[in-house]
Amino acid sequence: MFRSKRGSYTIRPELGLLIVLLWCLSASTALAQAQEEDSPRVEVSALAWMSPLMMETVNSVRSLEAFIEDDMPFLNDERQARVNELEHQLETTGVTPALYERLLSAWRSELDYGREMDSWRGLLVGDDRREVEYLRIGRIGFYYLTPDGNEGGVWQVEQGDWRSLEDDDLAELKKAIQVSQERRAPELLTLPLSVDNDPDGYAELGTGAAELLNAPVDEALFQEDETEAILSAAVSEAGDLRDSLNDTWVLHGGIAGLPPRLDEAQVPDTRSAAMVLSSLRGLAEETGRIRHFEADVVDSRGAIESRDVIRLGGIQAVAGDDLLSIAERDVGEASARLRVVEGLPSAAHEQIRVYSEGQGSRIPMDPSDGRVLEALAQQPSLLDRFHQGGVVGYVIVGLGGLGLLVALGQYLYLLRVSLLLRRQLGNLDRLSQDNPLGRVLRRFFSLDAGHAPEALEARLDEALLAEQPKLERGQPLVKLLAAVAPLLGLLGTVTGMIVTFQSITVYGTGDPQLMAGGISQALVTTVLGLITAVPLLFAHTALSSRSRRLIGILEGRASAVLASRLETIRQESEHRSDAHALV
Repeated sequence: MFRSKRGSYTIRPELGLLIVLLWCLSASTALAQAQEEDSPRVEVSALAWMSPLMMETVNSVRSLEAFIEDDMPFLNDERQARVNELEHQLETTGVTPALYERLLSAWRSELDYGREMDSWRGLLVGDDRREVEYLRIGRIGFYYLTPDGNEGGVWQVEQGDWRSLEDDDLAELKKAIQVSQERRAPELLTLPLSVDNDPDGYAELGTGAAELLNAPVDEALFQEDETEAILSAAVSEAGDLRDSLNDTWVLHGGIAGLPPRLDEAQVPDTRSAAMVLSSLRGLAEETGRIRHFEADVVDSRGAIESRDVIRLGGIQAVAGDDLLSIAERDVGEASARLRVVEGLPSAAHEQIRVYSEGQGSRIPMDPSDGRVLEALAQQPSLLDRFHQGGVVGYVIVGLGGLGLLVALGQYLYLLRVSLLLRRQLGNLDRLSQDNPLGRVLRRFFSLDAGHAPEALEARLDEALLAEQPKLERGQPLVKLLAAVAPLLGLLGTVTGMIVTFQSITVYGTGDPQLMAGGISQALVTTVLGLITAVPLLFAHTALSSRSRRLIGILEGRASAVLASRLETIRQESEHRSDAHALV
């Protein structure tokens, strides 16, 4: 009897009969071998119908059927057809090398399903009249999206049905499907999960490794060439599992483990083949489980402390409000340490905290098997980016800072002038020296009345020109720095490419990281040049417009005063002429 999340499963009568027949066949074979060898007795292990490989094979076929039935309903036809073929082969030919290899392949496919992200188009589960786009993230997320993108859902394992997604989740689902189809660069995806944050509710399946290790050897039940074929497949699968799954999430917090590497140093037998199959089955089952456990975690300061960890199937793990990654294993360590991922946005930390407290179902997920998390951990800060620009970058930022300081000081001066000028316009009878208009008018009114109109106009223009430099102060420097900054960025680009080609000359093109320094300098200096030039251009425009506005006010008021003076002079001249005529 085999247990799963939904209950118990009993071997069908025909399979039980098959096992009895296999036992009778093995007994006959063993007796015949004993007669040929004139042996007075028969080995009990040769008659053991509970032989580990046979029982593990039958167990794995039945467990695969139960596993698929309890799993999320993705690719059901394909997976069920695989089970049917295995059952048919088991019933017709018994345990053979071909069956063993196909069973390994089937469970390896299930293991891969739990560690990868995939999308495809098919009929909607529960409504075969609709075609939708599916997305699966391991065994922790299963989603659908209609072709128009207006409707989508997430599969709820506990309820066994779809739950509709809202607008924000729909947008995130569209993005996730584009990432899966390689139409968008990988990035963290925040979607509601299909599984609950519940470590319980999962019965353990599979034969224990210790039981298989202590079970009797059953080579007598197989011919020599069959044994060699089975062991060859087991050796290959064990090596591949250890190479591809070393330090992956399914090995943390669960009961499943990698099979031992079967090489020349350890003579494999059919018990080893059974252990490989059992380990593969256990690893596949772990990809659909939520595990809560304690583990040592390395934080951003390098300190190691024990923390409560939640592992989400075979995709990733979290602790508190931190997303975790698997650090490289040091020499001599039994297992790799877990490390806090740096560079996460604050919103992601909040979502992880809410999920860890059991109050939410959304969590940031890495769809690229850790590459996005690795990129986030290695993402340089703004200060690091600044230093990548080198000397040219320092010069650009320094000149940009100087230009902004000049622009800020002049703009504050113009604001002060505007306030004083507005006050002066409200009281032209009392001219003050603290504003340009007051100084210009006081100088104009100090002129003698006997000056010719041309002389008065020239004196007024002279007073206006004397005030203009103060209002336009700093603008030429800001404009110059805005033009020079991109050129310095181009200079940094050229010098960075020179460094890159020097690295290529010395080390070749085998390691791109050796060229990264020069390329970073080339790109960062260009960015710094543009970032510096843009605000300086805006600052120059603001200064120029405000100064022109003030100068326009001065010229307008000065022209009005000049016109009033000339009109007064003309009237006085006419009055004197009339008086002279009367005399």
